[in-house]
Amino acid sequence: MATETAEQFTTTRKLILHDALAFLTLTAITIALFAVTLLLFHSFEAHRAELAIRWAGRGLAAFQANQPVQAITAYRTALTYDPDQRSYELMLAQSLARAGRIEESYTYFVGLWESRPGDGFINLQLARLAAIRRSGKLSGDPQAAINYYRASIYGTWEGDAIERRRAGRLELARYLIAQHDPAAARAELLVAGGNAPDDSQLDLTLGKLLDQANAPQEALTYYKKALVKQPKNLEALTAAAQLTFAAGDYTTARRFFERLVHEAPENAQAATLLAQSQLLIQLATPESLAPAERVRRILAELPIAKKRLTDCLAAEPSTELQPLVTRWTTAEPTLNRKAFVSDPNTQIAAIQLIDDTELTTDQHCAAPTGTDALLLLLAKSAHPVTSND
Repeated sequence: MATETAEQFTTTRKLILHDALAFLTLTAITIALFAVTLLLFHSFEAHRAELAIRWAGRGLAAFQANQPVQAITAYRTALTYDPDQRSYELMLAQSLARAGRIEESYTYFVGLWESRPGDGFINLQLARLAAIRRSGKLSGDPQAAINYYRASIYGTWEGDAIERRRAGRLELARYLIAQHDPAAARAELLVAGGNAPDDSQLDLTLGKLLDQANAPQEALTYYKKALVKQPKNLEALTAAAQLTFAAGDYTTARRFFERLVHEAPENAQAATLLAQSQLLIQLATPESLAPAERVRRILAELPIAKKRLTDCLAAEPSTELQPLVTRWTTAEPTLNRKAFVSDPNTQIAAIQLIDDTELTTDQHCAAPTGTDALLLLLAKSAHPVTSND
């Protein structure tokens, strides 16, 4: 009985040792297989990441070489290996736009926008695409482009956010000008200029855009700012001279043209306008002029204007000129030095008659030449035509 018990114990012990050894062996094999699997998985993932980077590099090279079709293929391949890489998605969307696949690019950017609606860069791209879609008469809306531009301006940016927002505002202003909305463009430009750094190139840009937005006085302000820092800048000198000339400020225009001719003596147009500015200053009859000189100029210009009317009637008889003829006949007794000296109001009436004669004959007769052309410029500067006229 004791012998059987000992044998059973030995047998049981052997079985336990055998099972333990088997368990340990299986555990070791499992661990080894897990390690091999993990190693292979990491190797596979590393290889996928390497392939994604490699294809993305090819995409960037193609994009920079202006080969968007190849860039699209490369970035799509990169995304198959690394589907959550946002930078690849952004480059794919840009490549689609550059390839002219506007609708695909727009849709792709909208998808990116949905996850980050406050991203300044994405909103800027959507604004540009919306503008292109509109100009291409697809399904775009100009208001959508404006809304995206504004979202871009107030969105989040990486890097120099202030500079990027200013650039976006300038781009919006250009778009508004193209959409024939100069008032809105002017408002954006004034905001952009209000917190702008002291930069002459930026001043030039603001001046040009404000001029395009029908804001000549504000444009002139920025051209003058540019000239403070760069007194010999030909672009700013030319623009400032032309703006002051167009505004009828011939004294200031002459100073700008003198500087321009000094810096660019080969500029024939500037020399011509300088000469015209000098003549116009000599013909002008402002109230600030010495009384005797003002009377002298009025008396010298009256016969020129009257001859213009007479020649106009001879060449192009028109009943619309008869009221002007009547005014000349009625005013004839007061158009003399004695009347002008004794009653300054007659000077004003005479100047008005000269201006009206030049303006009216310009509408019904051949273009004036010589002094008549200069008197017409003076009349237009004294009676500017506005958008409400």
